[in-house]
Amino acid sequence: MTDSAIELRGVTKSFPGAERPAVAPLDLTMRAGELTVLIGPSGCGKTTTLRMINRLVNPTDGTITIGGVDIREQSLTDLRRGIGYVIQQIGLFPHRTIGQNIATVPKLLGWSKAQTEDRVAELAELVGIDATMLKRYPAELSGGQQQRVGVARALAADPPVLLMDEPFGAVDPIVRAHLQHELLALQERVHKTIVLVTHDIDEAILLGDRVAVLNVGGILEQVAAPDELLANPANEFVASFVGNERSIKRLSLATVAGLALDPGPVLDVGAPLDEAKALLSSSGFDWLGLTREGRFLGWVPAEQIREQPLEALAPEPAVAQLHPSSTLREALEVILTARSSVALVVDEGDHYLGSVTLESIREGLSS
Repeated sequence: MTDSAIELRGVTKSFPGAERPAVAPLDLTMRAGELTVLIGPSGCGKTTTLRMINRLVNPTDGTITIGGVDIREQSLTDLRRGIGYVIQQIGLFPHRTIGQNIATVPKLLGWSKAQTEDRVAELAELVGIDATMLKRYPAELSGGQQQRVGVARALAADPPVLLMDEPFGAVDPIVRAHLQHELLALQERVHKTIVLVTHDIDEAILLGDRVAVLNVGGILEQVAAPDELLANPANEFVASFVGNERSIKRLSLATVAGLALDPGPVLDVGAPLDEAKALLSSSGFDWLGLTREGRFLGWVPAEQIREQPLEALAPEPAVAQLHPSSTLREALEVILTARSSVALVVDEGDHYLGSVTLESIREGLSS
């Protein structure tokens, strides 16, 4: 199924005896190849919505399609073969080895032994499970390792859709942060349509291509890219839910690559001394950066730019240094920690690209 977009149209869910629907008429599209996060307070229907996609819960009304195909037109077996499912409790079979757990779906599908073993080995490498662990049992693994196995099992038959219900909620904060970044790296490689439920707004902002904020009763308040959600919350409910530190959160989303970098007072070491003096005079800086063939060598105080040629000077290495991929939060921390007014930006080859200031960070957030 090449187009794995998930569309909910007028989807509702009411449980017997409940005073109100768990999910009100809900219209929502999860785009193919993107990670959509469902988030909201308790009782907002986010987990119910997730479970309706693979028919663990059947909608009371409305239509859900995957790739344009109504999920009710497929057998449960065919539907779930195209959907991986990862839950907080992981749900590994304790009496089966890690390798056997990952191989569960391929064996059900009748794959050959060789094909299954190749797929298990491929997935173990993909999610960071050492091959020596494949013969161990779940109880012998840490919570983070077990969660990786759960993801590998969900991906075993290469489903186009992956549903994740609070997948990292049962592990400690350090392991959780590591697994979150592993998921981002994994998604860059596999490009699945992922729907993830969380109650953690920081996790939603970090992981989501788009974030859908639900209110009690499954009411969709806003769906947007994380930066748009933080910069322009649709209403007071969304603003309250994402919190008062929206600008601080945005610092973790934007990168230095999105800023207009200042060229700064930087010259090649072969430049004439008069040019260096003129540049310092016009820029107002009290330091001069030196490069050789575009690579940043360091900086020298303005008072050293007198009679000696630039090549004779001994530049000091830059303490405040960033890369284009650095987040604005990292840029702010580097500048403040170095007690500097500016941080230099270089590429992986140490080629000088420009400089970042506190003002350019502020402008980046306001743009």
